[in-house]
Amino acid sequence: MQAYQPQADGTPRVLHVVVGHGLTRYFLNAIRSVRSVAPADSVLIVDNASQDRELLGELKRMVDGDGLIDVIFRAENDVRQNRKVGSLYAAYEVAFGHAMARQFDFLHLIQADFQTLWWDSDFVARSAEIFAAHPGCVNISTRPNLRDEALGDDLMDASGQDGLRALRQYGLTDTGLYHLARWRAGGMRFGPSEREHARRYLNEGHEVVFHPWPTDAPIPWPAVVRNGVQRGREVVTTKPFLIKPLSAAQVAQVKAAQYGVCLEEFCIPWDWACATPMLVTDLDSIDYWVMRYRDAKKNGIRHLLPRFELRGIDPADRLKPIIKYRYRPSLFRLFVLCPTRYAVRRLIHSCSHYSHLAFAHGGMRARRRVRQLRGDRLQ
Repeated sequence: MQAYQPQADGTPRVLHVVVGHGLTRYFLNAIRSVRSVAPADSVLIVDNASQDRELLGELKRMVDGDGLIDVIFRAENDVRQNRKVGSLYAAYEVAFGHAMARQFDFLHLIQADFQTLWWDSDFVARSAEIFAAHPGCVNISTRPNLRDEALGDDLMDASGQDGLRALRQYGLTDTGLYHLARWRAGGMRFGPSEREHARRYLNEGHEVVFHPWPTDAPIPWPAVVRNGVQRGREVVTTKPFLIKPLSAAQVAQVKAAQYGVCLEEFCIPWDWACATPMLVTDLDSIDYWVMRYRDAKKNGIRHLLPRFELRGIDPADRLKPIIKYRYRPSLFRLFVLCPTRYAVRRLIHSCSHYSHLAFAHGGMRARRRVRQLRGDRLQ
């Protein structure tokens, strides 16, 4: 990678970082998306001990063919550190050290299951203004809010005169844009889990502000890696990217939106279909259906069931995603397995609870009977 050179116009210099483990299609899609929208910027890839030789070979070819791309291959993804993400945060620390050693001003961080849909100097300049207006902010969120987040209490009202919203329970998140001078000055580090460092830095007075012009979209309904094992299948598309990059007209609309845009407006799966409102993690709890209930209660019964997002598919090809399984999530998982799994967990929990009560009360009756027998003997 080329040595650091200050920007002639004074614009903060950004290092784009993509961190991933496995999930080859997602990982390469994320890297190519950054390079596509920011062709003159420096990019750092941190491979967190992937085992796929095809992926590793492609990463090496990317570095060999582009002087502005660098890669760090880590040897171990220790799932003992975190069963969900392994040693992801150790990989983050490597990336931040790399960026600060080369005197970058900002670090733009995405994970392998994200895609950067647009980027320009206006975005960087606006980010500098946001940091200046929010001295407690080290991390700006660069992803759009999910539609479902408006149904909960995750978002705070405007925290400054600029009218921007912040996350309620986070002083630091896992992705976005980071102010490296503040990071260094505060001696900040990622903890063993997102919850730990989110609460720690929130308690220290930090805030995560949402950028009004989001650039990054998480892949909806993704395959994930948990405890070092992949769950689900990566979606296949015949297009250059998994999500449609924004056109100049769409970028202008994002910049003109008074209160930002939500993911469902911003994210159009390209040549595949998915359920919307969207989910950006694995379907491992009943939370999605809880949100459908809240949505229906607030906005009407027609919001009880999700619909398919089909804007990225040519009208003549609407049946192809179903035939070739280019849709997410699995309808069986969404409508059958997820509710059934929840019902079984509730049943097991209830049985366990009543068994505990029965054992406790049974023990009390036994103790009373012993005391009665002792009393009879004394008489």
